Amino acid sequence: MKATKRESKPIAKLKGLRAEKMITQEDIAGMMGISTATYNRKENGLGRFDANEIAVLVEVFSVKFEDIFLS
Repeated sequence: MKATKRESKPIAKLKGLRAEKMITQEDIAGMMGISTATYNRKENGLGRFDANEIAVLVEVFSVKFEDIFLS
């Protein structure tokens, strides 16, 4: 069986929301208690946000889960 490369899909909405609020990846990572590198990977689709991290995003950006993660 041939292994397939894991596809990643950047969460472009997050970058736009951060720019709109003038919040850096470092800022958000600090609020989540994770490293900037880890946040960057998640924002670029190379990892998943856990429930607590999603709660931070929803609160900081004053949006619903669906507004960020669902098209």
